[in-house]
Amino acid sequence: MKLKVLIVEDNLIIQMFLEHIIINVGSTHVKTADSGEDALKMVKKYVPDVVLLDIGLSGEINGIETAAILNDKYNIPFVYITGNSDYTTLENAKKTKPLHILRKPIDEYELNREFEIIREKLFKAKLENSK
Repeated sequence: MKLKVLIVEDNLIIQMFLEHIIINVGSTHVKTADSGEDALKMVKKYVPDVVLLDIGLSGEINGIETAAILNDKYNIPFVYITGNSDYTTLENAKKTKPLHILRKPIDEYELNREFEIIREKLFKAKLENSK
């Protein structure tokens, strides 16, 4: 079964890079959105297994606010992607209980390695939820 991934990134170049790498990892199906609002609309139709979510999204709601809605309304696991490593932002982000945090800049090798860790965490979470 393919892993359904939603990438939410407002920088088109980074979005395309992430999409390309994750598709090439294999056994994945990828959709993209460029704002929290678009992501929440897409979640209703696509129902991803995991959301890769930029913390610093532009638009009405940022990544942390989007994550809170993903938790409360949809119970979908998410992974933060961030280039912003200030203490306050990261602490606020951790309160939403992300599955994982990816730090920018990220290269192809690192993303492949990190995505395998994310897959393992998703698998473990599914096992725990099935008990």
